Amino acid sequence: MNISTISATWLADSNGWRIAPAGLPWIAEGVKIKLGNSCTLGNGCTLGNWCKLGNGCTLGDRCTLGNGCTLDNGCTLGNGCTLGNNCTLGNGCTLGNWCKLGNGCTLGDRCTLGNGAQNAIDIGRADGYRKCVCHVDGVAYIGAGCRWFPLGEALAHWKDRYDRTDTMCLMQAAIAIAMHRKWRLA
Repeated sequence: MNISTISATWLADSNGWRIAPAGLPWIAEGVKIKLGNSCTLGNGCTLGNWCKLGNGCTLGDRCTLGNGCTLDNGCTLGNGCTLGNNCTLGNGCTLGNWCKLGNGCTLGDRCTLGNGAQNAIDIGRADGYRKCVCHVDGVAYIGAGCRWFPLGEALAHWKDRYDRTDTMCLMQAAIAIAMHRKWRLA
């Protein structure tokens, strides 16, 4: 459903926050949200209070956004994604199915996480691509541009790439995070 169109008829406060009416299964009465144009919401989703969705955001079926979440323009969440309170996703972020982000998680523009990603950490942008480290079932994964692979495979992929030296510097941070959190490299 296009929630941008649906919410256009709701009451708004002086700051442009739309106030949810009673009787909707995906949002509690009185919850305030801000929506850009052409935002779509799949079946069985729920939105918390003070959520902001930029233009063209798409949430798959059964997604849950906690209170205070912000999705910038063009974010896409797969089915079953859960974002804790006060999560922020930059422009063009893509989350695969069943991703879980904890409270206060912040991911920069164009982060990519694959299916089942949890506890993501944005480790920065290098060599033209944003890099994130997270885990899937205890194995460290890297999301970089359109690439999504276990950290061990990422290290092998970039090890002899002299045009990716800054990426390899970020991978040292990814290794340290994985070790600290006791995630396996492969």
